[in-house]
Amino acid sequence: MNFFNVCVFVSVFLVSTILSFMLVKYKDIICILDEPNARSYHTVVIPRSGGVGIFIAFILGVLLLDIAHDYWFFLPLFIIFALGLYDDINPLSSKKKLLITFLSSILLFYLGFDIDKYGCFVGYDIILPTWISCLFFGIACAGFINSINLIDGLDGLASLVSLVILCAFAYLGFRWHDDFLFGVALVLMSAILGFLIFNWHPAKIFMGDSGSLTLGFIIVILSVYSIKQSYITAVSVLLLAAIPILDTLIVMVRRIVNKQNPFKADQTHMHHIVLKQQNRHVVQTVMLIGIWQILFTYIGLGFKVRDDSYILVLFILCFVFFYFSLTPKKIRKKLICVQMHNNNIS
Repeated sequence: MNFFNVCVFVSVFLVSTILSFMLVKYKDIICILDEPNARSYHTVVIPRSGGVGIFIAFILGVLLLDIAHDYWFFLPLFIIFALGLYDDINPLSSKKKLLITFLSSILLFYLGFDIDKYGCFVGYDIILPTWISCLFFGIACAGFINSINLIDGLDGLASLVSLVILCAFAYLGFRWHDDFLFGVALVLMSAILGFLIFNWHPAKIFMGDSGSLTLGFIIVILSVYSIKQSYITAVSVLLLAAIPILDTLIVMVRRIVNKQNPFKADQTHMHHIVLKQQNRHVVQTVMLIGIWQILFTYIGLGFKVRDDSYILVLFILCFVFFYFSLTPKKIRKKLICVQMHNNNIS
């Protein structure tokens, strides 16, 4: 890292900080606001335009470093940011957001950020035909992008979890002397830190969908790039970014078991339940979940196995543990009754 790079990272941090401050100060003029509702923990109107500052600072940093092999990935990134910004102004249904993020992921696939090998299981490499790989890629990426959005439910939580995940990619970039991976990860981290000053509890601004969807998409770009360069395997991403993935899977499975719409918004996410179960303060809850993500990321980076089956089994065990630990008792009892009923029928 040379002096110029340090100056760029500091500049990105300052630009993000200044823009976040301006977005808070002129919130009534910009009028991208989060009104308190039944699922909110805040009781006053708070701007949710923080993603604008993060996005502008990030783009500026990447352009200054001039580290991109090409800039075509900016196209789907702009689409994702525009989608999030539009949703912050005129809320869209979750299905429409999923569709657009899916199509943007497909576009990313055909712009060169594609994957054909999805791991080695029991000695066999899983290599999919292009069209199947493209479909699976789009679904997986759209799911992860929206998982960052879903975990953005407490002050500073999505920012902290994203910072931990990005630290892993910055480390990989440093280890393999990869300027693109290292630079993009640190630029985004700098932008998030500038925003986090105003997003930490009690938050003065939220990142909104323009921020959370953008963060999710950039993490997808870094993940796919790292897989293509053979720095990590596709399955290891399950650990490197475990918390948002686990949270989304647990919520979806729980809703399906409870015969609810899997896309229905509620207060059963990981952060909601931890906050209620332990009567924790918001900061304590955010720090606890951040520590969980640090542990998962550390394990994911240090897992030196040739067979991805071990990683997948570990992830499944973690899913089961968190599912039953974070599932309210009344829903857990219903799950047991459903299972007993199915056994009697069979």
